Amino acid sequence: MLAVATSSEPRITETRTAFRIEVDLPDELSSVTRSTILTALSTADRYGHNRTEAGDSVWGEIDREAKR
Repeated sequence: MLAVATSSEPRITETRTAFRIEVDLPDELSSVTRSTILTALSTADRYGHNRTEAGDSVWGEIDREAKR
């Protein structure tokens, strides 16, 4: 969902406890794109936004085991 919304190739990192998906954000975000990104991130267990000189990216982490 993040890759489609941003037209960016996702970077996926796996750890023993979670999957982390990160994508670069385009310079301009339409309201539909912004809404789609927020919807995708809301399904993650943790999420965030990184801002660097190279540009902005968002990430979401999904735990391997569901919490009860």
